[in-house]
Amino acid sequence: MNKIFPQGEGNAAAGPKALSGGEGDVPQSLPSFLVAHCGDPAFWIYSDQKCDGFNNCGDCSDELSPVTTCPPCGPEWWRCPSTVFKYCTCIPRSLCRDHVQHCSDWSDEYSCPGP
Repeated sequence: MNKIFPQGEGNAAAGPKALSGGEGDVPQSLPSFLVAHCGDPAFWIYSDQKCDGFNNCGDCSDELSPVTTCPPCGPEWWRCPSTVFKYCTCIPRSLCRDHVQHCSDWSDEYSCPGP
């Protein structure tokens, strides 16, 4: 995830700056279709990171409504309430039946057919 800086702030060494109202300008060098906002408007990701199964925003807003609407999990994924911060609503099937809990309901160990 990336922090939005106010327009004209070029001193990256000073670190992220708080913006009044919590918003700022997305870097001018990027076309708007390449940028997606997170649930916290002070952060953004690249558009291709939305709905990729990974928690890129840190709050799952890139994977969950109301910020974004993603298609159902693909065939390589298992839908469950994840206990792993890296994932939001689906985990890779390669994690199923590996004797480690990745879903809060344990469905990855007892219901998922595996890879």
